[in-house]
Amino acid sequence: MENYFELFPQPLQVSDDGQRRSCLIKETTVSGESTEKELWFTYPAGLPMPEDDDCDSYLLAVLLAAMKSKADITIHGSVSRELLANLTELQYVWNKWLPKVCFLVDMKVEHIRENETRVSGAIVAFSGGVDAQFSAYRHATGKAGYGNQALRAGVLVHGFDIPLADTEGFSGAAQKASEALNDLGLRLFTVRTNQRELWNINWEHYCGSALASVLCGLKKCAGTGLIGSSEPYDALLMPWGSHPMTDPLRSSGSFKIIHDGAGFSRLEKMKVISEWQVGMQNLRVCWVGDKRDRNCGHCEKCVRVHLNFILAGMPNPACFDGPLEASNFKSVALGSEFARVVWRQIRSEIIDTGQGLEWLPQVEQVLKRKAGPSFSFLLPSGSRRRTWVKTSFKRYRK
Repeated sequence: MENYFELFPQPLQVSDDGQRRSCLIKETTVSGESTEKELWFTYPAGLPMPEDDDCDSYLLAVLLAAMKSKADITIHGSVSRELLANLTELQYVWNKWLPKVCFLVDMKVEHIRENETRVSGAIVAFSGGVDAQFSAYRHATGKAGYGNQALRAGVLVHGFDIPLADTEGFSGAAQKASEALNDLGLRLFTVRTNQRELWNINWEHYCGSALASVLCGLKKCAGTGLIGSSEPYDALLMPWGSHPMTDPLRSSGSFKIIHDGAGFSRLEKMKVISEWQVGMQNLRVCWVGDKRDRNCGHCEKCVRVHLNFILAGMPNPACFDGPLEASNFKSVALGSEFARVVWRQIRSEIIDTGQGLEWLPQVEQVLKRKAGPSFSFLLPSGSRRRTWVKTSFKRYRK
C-alpha cells in the first residue's frame, strides 16, 4: 500500500456548545507528503460519552476515504474487535461493488476491545424525511412486532443535508423534528460534525458510514441505532451507502446498527405515516431549497414525494404549501440513477393502480429528459464551495 492514514484521538472538550469528540487524521502519501485534518463531532451536553481513546466513530468515518485513497489505516487508540471484523467484511462488499474505486486496506490498532456489552434502548437517525419518520413512528407506536425497538431519541445531524454554515436552516429543521418526536414521547439529540467537508466522496456512497459514525458516539445512551431504509428489498440499489447488506456491518460489540424498513415500499411507508398528523405537518424532505427547514415544493425530491402522497391517497399533504401543479415538473432533472429508479417506480404505480393518471404525461417527460451536467465532484452537496457559488449566482441574477 502506497499511502497511509493515522488516527490520533483527542481528549473530550466540554463547553457551553456541548461535548466535542475529535480525532486528528494524518494522511501521508507515497512521496512522503503529509497533511493533517481534524474530524470532530459535537454532542449535546450531559450525555454520557465514549472513552477518549475509543476510535469506533472515527474509523467508520475514515474507512471509505482510505479505501478510495489506497491508504492503510493506523489507529492510535482502541477499536471494538467486532467492528474490525465487520469492517473487514464491509471492505469486501465495496471492493466488489466498485473494484476500480474502492481498494482493500489494512487496519492496525493499538488496542482491541474484547467482550463488550450493549446498553438497552435504541436511537433512530431522524432527518425528518419519509424513511426516518416511518422508522420512528413504527417503533414508537409498537407497529414493528417482534422486531420492535425501545426508542429513546431521534438524532438530527448538522453538517449532512444542511451545511454547517446554515445555522438558521438547521434551527428550523430541528424545531420541526423536535415537534414530531415530542408527539411520540421521544427526545431529539442534535449533533454537529464536519466529516462531510473533509473528503470529496459521493454522498450516495458515504451516507451510511457517516450516519453510523454519528450514532455510535451515543453508544452509552442506547445500544442500538436504526437507519431508515431507502429502497425495499425488491428494488435495492447497488452500490449504495445505506443498504441492508452493509449497515449491519457497521456494528460494534457495544453498538448495533439496524437497517430498518426495507420490507416496505415508499408508498407503503407513506400510507403508514399519513396516520400521524403531527409527523405529516413536520415532514421535511427538501435539501436543495433556499430555506432548508422547509419543503420548496418544486425540486425533484419535493415533486417526487408529493406524487407518492397522491398515489397514497393524500393529494394535499400538510407538509407542502399547496397542491401539485404541472409547472412543478418543468425544471425536474434526474441527476442520479437512484432518482431515475424511483421515478420509474412512480410510473409503474400510476399504471398499476390507476391513481394519479393525470400526472402520467409529466412523469414520462421527466423520465425522457436528459440530466444536466453534474458538478458534484467540484461542488459536492453541502460543501462551503457549493453554498458560496449558489449565493454568488443569486446575487449576480439580482
